[in-house]
Amino acid sequence: MSTKGPIFILSIDGGGVRGTIPVNILFAMEQEAGINIRETFDFFAGVSTGALIAAYCARGFGSMEVLARNSYSSDNMARIFNKSIWDRLLGRLQNQPKYDGINKRAYFEEIMSDARINDIVDKHLLILAYDFINRELVTFKNRRGHDASYNPTLVEICDAASAAPTMYPPVPTTDTYSRWLVDGALAINDPSLCAISESLAMGYAIEDVWVLSMGTGRPVDDMSQKQQDRIGKSSRDWGILGWVTHGLLDHMLSASSAVSAHQCKQLLGDRYLRVDGTLPRALMKLDETNHGNVRNLRAHAEQWYAREISEIKALLDNFENHKATVDYSLSNI
Repeated sequence: MSTKGPIFILSIDGGGVRGTIPVNILFAMEQEAGINIRETFDFFAGVSTGALIAAYCARGFGSMEVLARNSYSSDNMARIFNKSIWDRLLGRLQNQPKYDGINKRAYFEEIMSDARINDIVDKHLLILAYDFINRELVTFKNRRGHDASYNPTLVEICDAASAAPTMYPPVPTTDTYSRWLVDGALAINDPSLCAISESLAMGYAIEDVWVLSMGTGRPVDDMSQKQQDRIGKSSRDWGILGWVTHGLLDHMLSASSAVSAHQCKQLLGDRYLRVDGTLPRALMKLDETNHGNVRNLRAHAEQWYAREISEIKALLDNFENHKATVDYSLSNI
């Protein structure tokens, strides 16, 4: 029996520019529903673009309004996904990462400065990356675990956790034993299941774990059988280039998120809520930063918020009711 009491996890998927959706839902939760994100949640978990949002919330760098309107603006994301003339001409056909990652790192430094993961003392943070050389999942946790024991900066962690293969180069850690890391979404794009496991490792009982999981969209099923058959037959001849040009990375993100969501629901039941939805295929690109695309992503965030806010509020209310019934009398035994 655990005596630690309930814990509420906010988990955010990867998805590149589609991180615009969860960050704007969180902004609406604060502005329209009066829900203070940092005060409400005990544990923040993120992968890739979700790593930035999780670190921002856990460290308390600012309001959700600033993150939504500034960080996830079309202009700022165009800066992060900066295309050279060769990027524009050759795209993924060039034999190097699509972006050099310099502007991405520079932006993280602007908003996070020199803050380190173990500076976070009042919240839990979990960010996932992947060591592609040793083929290991890397878990950055404040005050726990080997991968954060050297107390790296949040800039280093978020830079590594968002280094999507083919898009950005791998990022070396500054530990004595350096790892070369890429986007944690290569291992799992939805960190909810890992956050639940971490909560259990910290001594929380499964019945005291609650999760609000935020996705970044999946493509709407709008293809006819004829169109699906045409793509399916064509895929038999795809090699590496064929799969990459047909969204291999995004297929991996969607697949791992689906597995994690299924397992979390089985484990937690009504203590788990997944906020996700379908997007037109044109909005599924990870790095489309034009104003029209970002405006459309924000519109979908508004739709998802309107659809889910009653369920979100119910989850929060049920958590508070459960918290009020927990017996802390054994907490010091």
